[in-house]
Amino acid sequence: MSEPIDDWNQPVPACPPDLFDAPPPVISVYLTTAGARPDAAEQVALRWKTLRRRLRDDGAPESALAEVDPLMERAHAHGETLVAIADAARLRYVANLPELPEQDLGVVGPLPHLVPLVAATQRMVPHIVVAIDRIGAELVAVLPAKPDLHAEVAGRDLHITRSAPGGWSQRRFQQRAENRWEANAREVADELTRLVDATAPRLVVVSGDVRAVAFLREHVPARVSSLLMEVQGDYSGLDEALRRSGDVVTAIVDEETAALLADYERERGEDDLSSVGPSETLEALARGQVGTLLLDPSRTVTHTAWFGPEPAQVASCPEDLERVGVVDPTEAPLDDVLIRAAVTTAAKVRITPPGVGQLAPSGVGGLLRFRV
Repeated sequence: MSEPIDDWNQPVPACPPDLFDAPPPVISVYLTTAGARPDAAEQVALRWKTLRRRLRDDGAPESALAEVDPLMERAHAHGETLVAIADAARLRYVANLPELPEQDLGVVGPLPHLVPLVAATQRMVPHIVVAIDRIGAELVAVLPAKPDLHAEVAGRDLHITRSAPGGWSQRRFQQRAENRWEANAREVADELTRLVDATAPRLVVVSGDVRAVAFLREHVPARVSSLLMEVQGDYSGLDEALRRSGDVVTAIVDEETAALLADYERERGEDDLSSVGPSETLEALARGQVGTLLLDPSRTVTHTAWFGPEPAQVASCPEDLERVGVVDPTEAPLDDVLIRAAVTTAAKVRITPPGVGQLAPSGVGGLLRFRV
């Protein structure tokens, strides 16, 4: 029977539709919680005290800070990073991420600051990890939007001892062992297929005994076999298998980012379905053209843009918004305006590695759904 595992392993919620309706100022918190440390609770309290003081000095309302305070008591039990977004009236968003942040970060501004959250969640690919030996297997479905699922298959052993029989009886004994190992792998294949059908993962990372992995491949249906990626080495322990699966997922995300940048470079060369730079991309977002926003935050950190109350009301200067009837446009960091416009117009957002050549010099580009 599959069930959630690990107390901290909570689903990462999607941003609610009203997140960008929060009245300013909005505080965005990314705090290291490092639950594996024995003094994690004390460290979280100290880190929050420092970050809280910094946020207050930057203009954060005390009422917004008070909304975040209660999260600190158990934050260390739920992950490596606490994410919290609040305004003066209420807590708007909270999540616990399984990886440490680059640094503790607290931002006060007119919009939520989502770059670290987007960068973290784009690396959270739904996948299944299988650690298999000749007796059975442990399986974990890692699901960013839902609690993880854990299943275990315990097959039967032949109780092989050091004094194995010899001659013809040895061969018969070995064949019986092979048959039992294959039967165990068939049980694992059945459970894996059920888990794949229930969770729709992007890939299945398998590690463990070489013979058991081979039997597993033979007995899963094609729809499951096409998802299998084997990690070399006898990583039949679940913890090590999970760690190695993280490397596989990271490589896949990096490949996807490279493919998007290659598509962007091709479209830019053809002057077809792309937008180049902040102004052109903001205009395309305002028209709902952008399918994927490409963003290199290392190049945009000091730049700002403007927005109005409606999702499509974004521009690189206030006059453009005033011409379409926006009264008192609001200035905000460029990254925050771009992500708000992308999320509210159903565009995807891809945070790229710093300094990628395809987004030089501005750090902003878009792959468009259509050209007007």
